[in-house]
Amino acid sequence: MQSAYLTLISNTQFMGLDYEDPHTHISTFYELMATMGIEERDKESAYLKLFPFSLIGKAKDWLNSHPNQSLRRWSEVEEKFLQKIFPLSRLIKAKSNISNFCQGANEAFCATWDRFKTILRRCPNHGFEEIAQLNIFHNGLRPETKMILDAAAGGTMMVVDVE
Repeated sequence: MQSAYLTLISNTQFMGLDYEDPHTHISTFYELMATMGIEERDKESAYLKLFPFSLIGKAKDWLNSHPNQSLRRWSEVEEKFLQKIFPLSRLIKAKSNISNFCQGANEAFCATWDRFKTILRRCPNHGFEEIAQLNIFHNGLRPETKMILDAAAGGTMMVVDVE
């Protein structure tokens, strides 16, 4: 393996801290791996060899706690990593944050929309349909923002098609 690959992977290390997003780490890992031009048949092996270099601290300790060769497939590593770092309790909290979303007192509409999309992205397995997401977002807006949005939609935004 070229040292450039190790440097690239090591520059985006994940520590396993509460504020870190494991889904973003996995996504970034895939992006970095895609730049390396690895043949499809070699990806599984490359992922297994390089992923440990993307971890430090608690996350690396977790990976090292598995007996040698007990995680043989990349899909197992990814699944167990997400289960450990993003357990059910964290999923429930993330879904609650989505469900209870509201616009800040002095928050601009664009900033509110960007924050909502970020919250959704941090929990890709939230399970909310697009119409439910739109409803949650709309219900979380300040009344004056809703009024402007509804006027722009020509009535109520909630009857506008999501596509």
